[in-house]
Amino acid sequence: MLKNMANKPDIWKLTFITHELAAAEAALEAFGATTYSTERPEDLIDDPWLFSIYFDGKPQLDGLVLPDDAVPQLQCLPDTDWVSESQQNLPPVAIAPFYLHGSHDAPLNGGWHNIEMQAGLAFGSGHHGTTQGCLVLFAELLKRHPRPLHVADIGCGSGVLAIAAAKAGCTDVLASDMDPDAVAVTSDNAALNQVAPHIRAFEAAGLAHPAYIERRFDVIFANIMATPLIKLAADFEAHLAPTGRLILSGLLNEQARSVKARYRACGLKVEHQHRIGEWTSLCLMR
Repeated sequence: MLKNMANKPDIWKLTFITHELAAAEAALEAFGATTYSTERPEDLIDDPWLFSIYFDGKPQLDGLVLPDDAVPQLQCLPDTDWVSESQQNLPPVAIAPFYLHGSHDAPLNGGWHNIEMQAGLAFGSGHHGTTQGCLVLFAELLKRHPRPLHVADIGCGSGVLAIAAAKAGCTDVLASDMDPDAVAVTSDNAALNQVAPHIRAFEAAGLAHPAYIERRFDVIFANIMATPLIKLAADFEAHLAPTGRLILSGLLNEQARSVKARYRACGLKVEHQHRIGEWTSLCLMR
């Protein structure tokens, strides 16, 4: 969720802490700030969340309505490649057979699918619990079922999940996002990882794009948020192959019940679920 404004002056950073994670994310979504980072320093239930949002130029924050306990602080950052510097401190993520790493880390041998992620204009270094949850469920799925032939990544961010599918052998991957920056970064990362011929990245809201018309997929990834996941349930069901799997994330643990109920009403049931911290990821089937 980091915006890379390296090599550009006048970069502004907004930070605040809050215990109301869901309310803060909803406020940022309504404001239009879709690229941000969240962290809980001690990863304890009672600790607040730290939000960091970056802007190209000084933002007008009049329309941003944050939770009552949030005290925002806005500062202008020096002209430096702060995204690359922050990535130097991020360790690689190993979720066999996937190994996500930065350019400063050496890839692994021995059957690993190495995915190099570099600083970009979109969310997704692979360190967030939602992305990792999706990768865990996808890795488990690959153990039980043949290689998926047709995959869609809805809300692709930086393209981690689309690239993982291509690395696993899928040659037909559609990756879409509402954010044009995310589409550009996904394309760049696909090229960096030498899977560009297998991934088509484009701008779209949900499945509202001609590329999805009359298409069914063996795997659909949707790492977005609980509200759009609920709204898109019927669309996802319509585009899922008879034996396909739907891998969802972006929902807090307490939101999982309502999401599962909505998909159950659409004829889909939970095959597996995985929790990482505050986040739940789901793998659903017919």
